Amino acid sequence: MNKLNADIILAIFVATTVLLILSSFVIIFTVIYKKKQHAYQNEKKLLQIRFQEEILKSQLEIKENTLKYLAYELHDNLGQIASLIKINLNTISLADEEIALRKIENTKDLVRQLIYDLKSLSMSLNSDRVIQVGIVKSLETEVERLNKTGQIEATMTIEGTFPKLSNSTSIIFFRMTQEIINNIVKHSRATQVKILFSATQNLVTFKCNDNGIGFDVVDKIQSGGSGLLNLQNRAKLIHAQLDIQSSNEGGTTVSIQIPADG
Repeated sequence: MNKLNADIILAIFVATTVLLILSSFVIIFTVIYKKKQHAYQNEKKLLQIRFQEEILKSQLEIKENTLKYLAYELHDNLGQIASLIKINLNTISLADEEIALRKIENTKDLVRQLIYDLKSLSMSLNSDRVIQVGIVKSLETEVERLNKTGQIEATMTIEGTFPKLSNSTSIIFFRMTQEIINNIVKHSRATQVKILFSATQNLVTFKCNDNGIGFDVVDKIQSGGSGLLNLQNRAKLIHAQLDIQSSNEGGTTVSIQIPADG
């Protein structure tokens, strides 16, 4: 009987100990899970804040880029057209009706060109232009601007039907392409740029190749080159694949691949 009681007591003790251990594990697991869940929620909020900040930063950079272009156009293009109009009007002589009519017609053409250019510039001031006209049209404008510099011959090939990207993804993606083009102008010493912009049902690809002097990609990243780090960080935010290949002989090729669902 005593042995039976001892066995029962031992069984109860073992069962109680096991239950206590299991309860402790459950409590510890629950606490750890709650902490990780809380940390995940905090990280998610921080990522959302960072994403919104990056969108705003990209919008401001696009606007700044546009304003720089506006300043260039006003000084070098519109200013010249306005000067020609002024010269024509000041030099019209009614003594020779044929010459006067030619100058008037020429002045009309200049005024039409001036109005068209002003309209184009006013449209480009819209900060939501990328969203309104789409990335393809926005990139065509960038290529046109690149060719206007007279230093670089740029071409763009478009392949496929482009799927819809979210507004936020479009802004960051377009700003990345702008940054790549700006880097070419500033640092590459390139004379030719070839851009391939293609799309499938699930993937959008931007590929830009220049014939410039190239650079050491690893060295540039390790030395903390802000331009490349910006591209890498932005690629992560929109779940894009960024690839940079560069050499002294073959120039630089940068490609961005992004899923169509953004």
